[in-house]
Amino acid sequence: MHQYLINASLQLIPIDHASKAMQQIDKAIDIIKASGLPSEVGPFGTTVEGTYQQVTALIDTLNEMMAQNSEAEWVLNIQMHISPSANITMQGKTSKHR
Repeated sequence: MHQYLINASLQLIPIDHASKAMQQIDKAIDIIKASGLPSEVGPFGTTVEGTYQQVTALIDTLNEMMAQNSEAEWVLNIQMHISPSANITMQGKTSKHR
């Protein structure tokens, strides 16, 4: 895969009790922040920006965290915006609306 920046929206949905689910979501956000990738937390998901390899490595880390720290199942919704010839940035997509 190329080295252009992509955007990905990640939504982790633990299938667990509400209080445990929020703890798992908080852990996932901590992992995203620790990744060093630009990110923006929203009420229904978190948007990240990085190369395809960086983003998919982060997705692997989130799945590993859930597998190791939870007996619950989970859904991880992923949306990726990828261009074969240019960077896709959060600011480029949203700056005109802010």
